Amino acid sequence: MRIAILLVLLGLAPAPALAAAPSPSGPVKAYKGPEGQVIVMVLVNGDKQMLVHFRGLGGELEARTMLYDVQRVGHDSTNVYETRKRGSKNIQWNVLVERDGHWQFYHPTKSGTEFRLTYSESVSSSFKTEDVLKAYKP
Repeated sequence: MRIAILLVLLGLAPAPALAAAPSPSGPVKAYKGPEGQVIVMVLVNGDKQMLVHFRGLGGELEARTMLYDVQRVGHDSTNVYETRKRGSKNIQWNVLVERDGHWQFYHPTKSGTEFRLTYSESVSSSFKTEDVLKAYKP
């Protein structure tokens, strides 16, 4: 009897709200690292967030697309970050930083792994916005 009541209550519980799919607000831009790594970026949701697709990094980021927050700092710098909980505080963890038009990558799970990125027109043209959006799994 208790199981039947529990099942009825679970059936009446509202389904969790699905997050809206990110909507692109900028073109696809692909950048290469010093050892052939590829990082593809698409600004979404009114330039407040960015979808970032990783290739050639290995590990848990390989061929994944992640959604990060974007913060403009002044007129010549942009931070792409995730918020992590550390104890009772939330901290910003930069993944990408742009200064004066140059991007720097900071590996989100391998502390001390960072490198400069170079824009690649040929790699950018090989990616489509729709493909990056479809690759994102919240």
